[in-house]
Amino acid sequence: MTILSIVLSLSILLAIFLPLLSLERCLKVLDGRRAAVCCIAVMIRALIPVEFPFSKTIRVSRVLPDVRDKMKYSVSMGGFSVKVSQLLLFVWILAAIILVAKKLLLYFQLQKTIRRIPECRDAAISEILQELQEKYSFTGSVRVIRTSLNISPLVSGIRNPVIVLPENPFSREEYRMILEHELLHCIRHDILYKIAADLLCSVYWWNPLFHVLKHKIFELIELGNDRQMTVSSSSVERQAYIQCLSDTAEKICDHQIPFTLSFNNHEKRALRRRIHLIECYQSSGLMKSFFAFALSLAVLWGCTSFTLEPYGVSEEGDYIMLTPDNAYFIKKNNSYELYYQDEYFYTVDSIEYYNPDIPIYHSEGE
Repeated sequence: MTILSIVLSLSILLAIFLPLLSLERCLKVLDGRRAAVCCIAVMIRALIPVEFPFSKTIRVSRVLPDVRDKMKYSVSMGGFSVKVSQLLLFVWILAAIILVAKKLLLYFQLQKTIRRIPECRDAAISEILQELQEKYSFTGSVRVIRTSLNISPLVSGIRNPVIVLPENPFSREEYRMILEHELLHCIRHDILYKIAADLLCSVYWWNPLFHVLKHKIFELIELGNDRQMTVSSSSVERQAYIQCLSDTAEKICDHQIPFTLSFNNHEKRALRRRIHLIECYQSSGLMKSFFAFALSLAVLWGCTSFTLEPYGVSEEGDYIMLTPDNAYFIKKNNSYELYYQDEYFYTVDSIEYYNPDIPIYHSEGE
């Protein structure tokens, strides 16, 4: 129940936070990479089923107590019984393991295929890449390959990144912008964030908000790269970059390759947002930087500061509030008998989610 309470709390936070990440006013001042890191932190928080000492508990007397009670029901299977909560947890973990294993297998197969393709020997491309590596003082190893697949230029790999270019013809200036974009992904290690978001989303496969968050992380990574490339550029250079994005979107098919960072895709709304933001990116002033920092802190604080706790017990379809004046527990061995208005109600294994002020008495012999 602790996991369910934390995930529900985070889902409420995401329902408030995700619409903000679609507002251009926010995206103008946010650093896409840092915002993506905050989003990943929220996903990681969901994997930690503990309440922090500074967290505030919000007691909920509707719906959650009913869910908690139903989780305790037993289901008979093949001669033995198992609680609903244990069955659901087993299904959740099994499906998550299968999904993560399939994606990791796909990633390793992709890397094996890419390693087999010979390096591009185009003199112009090699020259541009060398100039960009000197511009950014990048000493790492980056290979460039070409493929007959009708895909967007992309980068793949963590330790030894590879830039994959389609065989579509590009001008020298377009090659420069495409290679710079992909090289920045390598320098900023953006592929790590995309892989982390994809795998974490696979763990919480049943939560639709996590899938929305995953796609938002992918978009934030690209927005961060666009800002890095264009924030100090002239109006002419920005228009050239926008034209390159638009032309690439028209040339390629809508074929997404997992665990890669593409120069472009066919999601028209995201492309329009990228283009509009590129036109108005400015160097962050003090107030904008403070706002972005404050929003990041608010998200991190929100994902650890509160949890929802089921409170109360059901009585003929209604809910009652348990207080020290009307209820008490009697501890017997490893269980607790709950008494309400001096009458036995039921037995529970844990009192973690009950009012801590309710008295606890020990039966004789305890």
